[in-house]
Amino acid sequence: MKREAIIYNTATLNLPKNALQFLFGVLLFAMAGGSFNISTAIIAASGLSIGLGAIYLFNDLTDLKEDKNNAMKIRWKAVANGTMSRNESIALIKIFAVTGTALALLSGLNFFLIYLLVIGLNLCYSHPQIRWKNSPTLSVLTISLLQVLKFSSGWFLFTNTLEGFPILFVMAIAIGYALMFLYYKNNTQNLIHLIREDKKRVLPLSLACIIMLVTSFVIYAFPAIALMAIVLGVPTVGLYFLSKNYIGTSVNVVFMYAGLVILLLSFMLLSTPTVTAINQNMMDQNATVRQQIIVGVEQIITGLSGR
Repeated sequence: MKREAIIYNTATLNLPKNALQFLFGVLLFAMAGGSFNISTAIIAASGLSIGLGAIYLFNDLTDLKEDKNNAMKIRWKAVANGTMSRNESIALIKIFAVTGTALALLSGLNFFLIYLLVIGLNLCYSHPQIRWKNSPTLSVLTISLLQVLKFSSGWFLFTNTLEGFPILFVMAIAIGYALMFLYYKNNTQNLIHLIREDKKRVLPLSLACIIMLVTSFVIYAFPAIALMAIVLGVPTVGLYFLSKNYIGTSVNVVFMYAGLVILLLSFMLLSTPTVTAINQNMMDQNATVRQQIIVGVEQIITGLSGR
């Protein structure tokens, strides 16, 4: 195995991403007033990331021929670019699978079940005899469900209740991730072209994502998060497209992590006094609007029944 393969491969590049997604669930749990054990969180995050490392390397083996002809992916596909042999990859898959599963099992039953679901769905997505990735519908549903599980895994590590869990918001960011994944799978060359060619998936998913985000803004106790995400996200997106024009698709991994950091940072800022005050003010306004809507609906129903 060449030295660069140890650091620059699919498993290592995705390890921090999965850890950040897991951390988001822990952050949600802490915001809801739950107490958590840091050691347990570290063990669980390590188990999820290492176990998924085995899946990513397995995917590289199943997609070997395709990756060799992809100028963007071959940079970090260690087997495809020759920095790692097939036998070395298989050995790492076994080590990662055993280690990740053991750590997930040590983290508790709830988390272990989520871990098994994540691994199972990934295998269904890429295994040559199943290959859900070849189905336009199953592929995007699988990716979306996987992100829901990963973003919520930190929450269910410490509890088995849905009380206080912002499921619609988690689903919204999972669908948003699926949309970015579609963009990535099309080599991020032309966003308008992707929308035109894949509008049967892109448009419904985009609409569902927007509806869930707007609903989350109204019903959950963190409306200021939407404002923070916009303030931080809009210039980031602009910088992404500007950077991409000059240095190409190499910026994709960096900005994927930037999006996750912005998400986490937005929620962490909610604990500061200024953002807390803004959030409370927005919640009060949302409550007023909801009450006005309820009164308006009741008046309409009363008027119709009076006829």
